[in-house]
Amino acid sequence: MKAGKKLIGAIIAIVAVVGVILIASGSLAKGMHKMFDSPKKYFAYVEKQTLLSKKDNVLRNVYENLNETVTKEDTALEEQITLTIGDEGQSYLRLLKDLGADLSWLNSAGIKYYVNTKDNDVEFTTTLYLNEKEILNPSFILDSQKKAVYAKIPELTKDIAKYDLEEFSEQFDEIFTKLEKFRKAYPDTKEIDKLFSKYVKLVLGCVENVEKEKEDFECDEVTQKCTKLKVTLKDKDLQNIVKTVCKEASKDKDLKKLFEELCKSLEIEEYEEAYERIVEGLESMEEKAEEIELGGKIVVEVYVDGDAEIIGRVYKFVSDDGEDFTVKIGHATKGSKRGFEASFKRGEYVVKFAGTGKLKGNKVTGEYVLKVNGEKYFAVNVEKLDLGALVDGYVKGHFSCEFDGNMGMITSLLPRQIRRNVSNFSDMDMKLGLDLNIDTSAKKHNIDLGVLKDGEELFRIAFKGTVKSASKVKIPGKAVDVTESSDLQSFLGDLSWDSLLDKLEDADVPKEYRDMMKEIMD
Repeated sequence: MKAGKKLIGAIIAIVAVVGVILIASGSLAKGMHKMFDSPKKYFAYVEKQTLLSKKDNVLRNVYENLNETVTKEDTALEEQITLTIGDEGQSYLRLLKDLGADLSWLNSAGIKYYVNTKDNDVEFTTTLYLNEKEILNPSFILDSQKKAVYAKIPELTKDIAKYDLEEFSEQFDEIFTKLEKFRKAYPDTKEIDKLFSKYVKLVLGCVENVEKEKEDFECDEVTQKCTKLKVTLKDKDLQNIVKTVCKEASKDKDLKKLFEELCKSLEIEEYEEAYERIVEGLESMEEKAEEIELGGKIVVEVYVDGDAEIIGRVYKFVSDDGEDFTVKIGHATKGSKRGFEASFKRGEYVVKFAGTGKLKGNKVTGEYVLKVNGEKYFAVNVEKLDLGALVDGYVKGHFSCEFDGNMGMITSLLPRQIRRNVSNFSDMDMKLGLDLNIDTSAKKHNIDLGVLKDGEELFRIAFKGTVKSASKVKIPGKAVDVTESSDLQSFLGDLSWDSLLDKLEDADVPKEYRDMMKEIMD
């Protein structure tokens, strides 16, 4: 008897522990919603989970990243941009020699710069490169207190030039004040979350006609078992949504506060009258909502996986006269395969971008093809696209594509005169391609784009940057005042160009170009 009680107690304890784990992970709650909610309530639940989630909401994370960039007062960024001419690009540069412009010596060019902002002082240092050789290292400093700009070009002179901006003092103060006001007024993520959450719930509360059934979701022949939630919106449903949203927005104090703060930061004086006009417009829309006629119905199909996450959406407009169109976007996963589709269909006209990738960890590799009415336009090969980073609002992966159509298809989109010039210069049967490596995060970014012709590289441009902590800007103690035009002319007249010309020679710039520059500078 005692052994039986102990066994029962152990089972209860195990069930309790498993239950706590399930509740903590959200699995039990999701399962309860799926089993016991009405179709309408379950639809509202999964949409709220998708749209209002603070962890997996891509749009929210992108806004949060932007918000961090815009509102941060003191910041520093180091960036390097490099343009490299490929072998195929070199052949085009050699063609220019016949036109009197010899650029066959040009292999690469670039700029590296550092921007540091601290307490409204700004430091901007640069390095200019040519064929991987340093050519110039100009730097500039803005002293916000003394209203002056300092400039230094060590290759030309040891002196630092100072230009007094005192006459622009009022304008500077005005700019700094506006920036400060704008930073303070710029809505933070919490404010946006609050407003967005309110109106999402309002709209979902107006949705009445929801059907729920089991149905597979298919993307590029990959199918995944799902729960399909089918929402039908007719004239009355849309009228109710418009009336409800307009009624709430016209009296929304949070919306009014946000509008007023932004207007004040931008120094829009008549913001009260402007807001009154907005309210009048909302009230007018609310009154005229009864006049809304779709001429058909909107059908929204939402496909939900076993974790109550939306993996696909299909939007259909079914018109009364039979003129329908469908938009579909989503992904389906089966084992290590992940199919993707984004398509538009109207009658016989179909545009589809779809493909299947192989999942390894949280990264996907595969080929995705754009077709119009079944005709292949181009394919994008994706390697190790980081899905986790994508959710956080960043992109990491390798992309490459080649346009299957010839240049005639691409240039047909250009204006007639430009198209004629391109056709005279280019091989119309050549195939263009792109090769892109991208790795972005909150603190760093590395973007490398190559443009190809028939598989050979024309040129490649790379952006490499790092966000750093701002440091105090060191204002020069000694400088040559060039505020007056006569002082500036004297300063420029004392510059020595020999070091610059030597560096250009070291970078393989032809003598004719160096002589031309020397003549201009003399």
